[in-house]
Amino acid sequence: MLLYIARHAQTASSAVDSFNGRGELPLTDLGREQARKLGERLAAVPFAAVFRSPLGRTKETADLIARGLRHTVLEGLTEMDYGEWEGLSPAQARERDPGLYDAWQEDPSRIAPPGGETAAQVAERALAALREIEKKYADANRPVLAISHKATLRILGAALTVAPVALYRKRWPQDECALNLIELRKGRDPFLRLWNDTSHLDPDPARTTRPGK
Repeated sequence: MLLYIARHAQTASSAVDSFNGRGELPLTDLGREQARKLGERLAAVPFAAVFRSPLGRTKETADLIARGLRHTVLEGLTEMDYGEWEGLSPAQARERDPGLYDAWQEDPSRIAPPGGETAAQVAERALAALREIEKKYADANRPVLAISHKATLRILGAALTVAPVALYRKRWPQDECALNLIELRKGRDPFLRLWNDTSHLDPDPARTTRPGK
């Protein structure tokens, strides 16, 4: 089965790239336009179901992409829990916890923000969410849509390709309202058919993707 899985559209936090995990922020005007554009791109896709995280920004995005379709909430699709770094910029998090921040940057699969999650924990629940979707729709003849979050999708991309999850911040991009396509194959490993595609936002990907750090 085919799983179209996208990152939610822009919020005030994603616009400045601060840590927004479980906090609730609505889409910006630009974010709503991004989601509408992805909805136009996927208008002809006959989705059998829509899954999303429990957070409002994925609901807003899903509503604009797949109008009229009911959503199923999957906890495993939610964003990484940044704990006490919630709402901080990377510079502020480093100033607050310099040693811990440097250790987290070096190995986020093992080290968590204070009170937050490790990337390994995120990978475990995100992969479980995909297995749940596959179990429910493996025999369907129609694709499924899911809306998730930046860190969760970056970690998922690494996990699906057996890349080191610890390197998700250094090697795996996921831009605002980007589209990914995963082929879930019963009894076989998942296959990534598309990753971080923002062509619905601009023909030039340099204008809709962020540089590496």
